[in-house]
Amino acid sequence: MKIVVNKERAAQRKQEVINEILNKAKECAEQGINSFIYYFKEGERASFPPPLFNISLTEASEGTVKCGYRCDYGTHVKYYIG
Repeated sequence: MKIVVNKERAAQRKQEVINEILNKAKECAEQGINSFIYYFKEGERASFPPPLFNISLTEASEGTVKCGYRCDYGTHVKYYIG
């Protein structure tokens, strides 16, 4: 039996995570908070390579939500709004 990763679903989940992070950033910004931590589901972070994922998030937010320097801890990431 051959097992294959569903790449369409993986890309869809990546977009869902980006949207979750952007929604959390929006909530924090409305409250006057300029940073927050996002915790990934167990094992999910390995599916999203750190530099590429954070670059995609920064592009999606038009440069307003960024991963801090040395703030990517594998299972969670600290983001800054600015």
